[in-house]
Amino acid sequence: MRTHTLKPLTLAVLTVLATGFAHAQQSSDVGKITVTGEGDKLGAGLIIDEDTPKAKSTVTRAQLEKTRPTSNAFQALNMQAGVNAMSVDATGLWGGALRVRGFDSDQMGFTVDGAPVNDSGSFAVYPMELTDQENLCEIFVTQGGTDTEAPHVGASGGNIGMQSCGPEAKRRFRVSQSIGQHDFLRTFLRYDTGKIGNFSGFISYSKTSTDKWRGEGEAQREHVDGKMEYDLGKGSKASMGLLYNWMMNHNFMRTTPATYGLVGNGYTYDYSARQFSSGTTPNSNYYDYNRNPFKNFLITPKLALQLNTSTRLDIEPYYWYGYGGSTGQYSLKEGTSSTSTSASASTLVHGGIPDMNKDGDKSDTFYAIRESLTETNRPGITTKITKIYDNHKIMAGIWAERAKHRQTQPYTYLGTDGSFNAWMHQDILQMADGSPIQGRDWLTYTNAHSVFAQDTIDLLDSRLQVTPALAWKEVRRDFQNFPNIGSSGSYSGNYYYRIQQSYRQFQPSLTSSYTLNDRTQVFGGVTRNFKTPGNFSFGNLAINATSTAPVTVKQETAWNYELGTRYRGDWYKASITAFYVNFKNRIASSFDPDAGITHDWNVGDSTIKGLELEAGTNPWRGLSFFGSLSYTKSTIDTNMLASATTYYATAGKQMPDTPKHMMSASAQYATGPMLFNLAAKYTGKRYMSMVNDTELKGYTLLDFNAAWKIAENINGTFKNPTLRLNVSNLTNQKYYISSLGSGSNISISGAASVYTGEPRFTSMTFQVDY
Repeated sequence: MRTHTLKPLTLAVLTVLATGFAHAQQSSDVGKITVTGEGDKLGAGLIIDEDTPKAKSTVTRAQLEKTRPTSNAFQALNMQAGVNAMSVDATGLWGGALRVRGFDSDQMGFTVDGAPVNDSGSFAVYPMELTDQENLCEIFVTQGGTDTEAPHVGASGGNIGMQSCGPEAKRRFRVSQSIGQHDFLRTFLRYDTGKIGNFSGFISYSKTSTDKWRGEGEAQREHVDGKMEYDLGKGSKASMGLLYNWMMNHNFMRTTPATYGLVGNGYTYDYSARQFSSGTTPNSNYYDYNRNPFKNFLITPKLALQLNTSTRLDIEPYYWYGYGGSTGQYSLKEGTSSTSTSASASTLVHGGIPDMNKDGDKSDTFYAIRESLTETNRPGITTKITKIYDNHKIMAGIWAERAKHRQTQPYTYLGTDGSFNAWMHQDILQMADGSPIQGRDWLTYTNAHSVFAQDTIDLLDSRLQVTPALAWKEVRRDFQNFPNIGSSGSYSGNYYYRIQQSYRQFQPSLTSSYTLNDRTQVFGGVTRNFKTPGNFSFGNLAINATSTAPVTVKQETAWNYELGTRYRGDWYKASITAFYVNFKNRIASSFDPDAGITHDWNVGDSTIKGLELEAGTNPWRGLSFFGSLSYTKSTIDTNMLASATTYYATAGKQMPDTPKHMMSASAQYATGPMLFNLAAKYTGKRYMSMVNDTELKGYTLLDFNAAWKIAENINGTFKNPTLRLNVSNLTNQKYYISSLGSGSNISISGAASVYTGEPRFTSMTFQVDY
């Protein structure tokens, strides 16, 4: 474990906070103080008055600002109906997994301020890369159909949107410091310019570090968010958002099925602290060899032009860049084109691996670090126009993007002291012809575009709204495999090949809502979604120098049906939704025990049906409550083909990692400067294979959040001083979560690897404005 020393920035921040706290104590006139900005109106902050004609849940700022500031979007959504979020740690710095109505996160469309942030190749989502929670105003999820204009081609499920807050109207400097167990340390700074004529903006910076809760290693993160807005007058506005993220994490090890019993040291088992397995042979399970460096940025300029009283034009370009991957230690054999010390290829790729130690022969085995590296450049733009005409609100537009996705596996020197260049910018090992040694060498260009139109029709004095919509989406993948040594000497990497393939789909939808009275609304509709195969479906297809196997994975389509009602009372609001999803050609990446490899499959048709209930109260004498119930039956309709004459017994089985039953509850009491919140989430039994022969038991987690808004000092120099306490897994529950991460990587039969959930974790945050 690391021993922390307070670095100059952190020491300075703590000094300022301590001074602010001391000054704050000088005043005894507390007055009327609310702990959260919207807490008096929204209570727990987990339900609002939705009016969209489809199921939708929103987490507001009132909820976000009372939870741990490093929490990611997956964790923030976990209390909502239909959402099953899982994290290997309480801080959220290692990401996690998410399923909504059985849809995995790579089947959901994710946006930050309208820009897509799913991986352009696999559609995976890594929430720890995206934004700082203090800068978010809301996170919403539409559990079923995607929005018509949503920039997604990998979303057979719904979509999730993260909306950042605009700049403050008054100039402000906010300082926040968090500390906690496992040397958890975080500094957050934000400066708002306030209104300067028609301009306003903010910039924020955070730096976070923490040790892993099991095993050796740590997470380090630096993050920048910013936004500028310029009021053009007459309802028009120009803005630009940006985020930058830098991370260097050590990975957690997945545990084996033998430890499912929650006994012995299996629960805390992790990568080894031993650098060498024997003598001078590096230990491939050494924790410092297993890292995940990654950096990314996103720029989101927007132009909203109110052309006249009834016409609006929105132009929203974006640019995403990402670079990084996961490292591991491997052995290489001189004189081969393989990572295996015994394999030999008929033709040496790039002249084979040369005499690396310069001893005059090519018979030695040496050790190096390999990184599964991905670099993505992804520009795109959405342009739409909205016109109000009589009782119609017509919206139409186009979306287009071009993603360059470079996926390699370079090797770098492993120093005798265990050091290596994790970013792979230099010291790259080379083949005999001078080209880099690559375990994978892929280049994918993905061109995606859509044309969409929607009409919202007001009828019966606006009590009835009917919204027909249609989108045409097309994806063209241009995949190139360059000769590489492969992960195990497989010939599939030895040859160059190129595959160009297109996918296209009409996506019609019809939704409607009817207002029965001032309190009750019914809604329903049908939406067609689709997901193209990921670019991993194009890899490892070479048969020989002149031919490749065909891409057999088909695009996934889903018809989503919903029917629900909402009630908006004086002291509580509630919604109930029934849903039915008809899948065709559902895609899953799974381990094939016959072939002994993992690859994408169309597992056949699938059906999802269920019921979701959400309810929450307005505050009454400081008390407010929220609760949700979810029932999801997600089954495979047919037996999967195993060979020409045999089938896997998958028909009627529940889709893996999809609990039938989930329940959440939140109770909150806020009075004057104090707030107390207790939140519980029950996650039911989940199967871990397609034939349902392995299961994980259900579990309940209890979190506690408290806040105290300290009285301001007399002269007002220090404003809104607030102390927060966050305790995750209050009862120290032991539980397992799937290791599926962001993706549908599941087993057909047998046990799957899992992660262990973090025991109780406590942190505190002190925040003050100047």
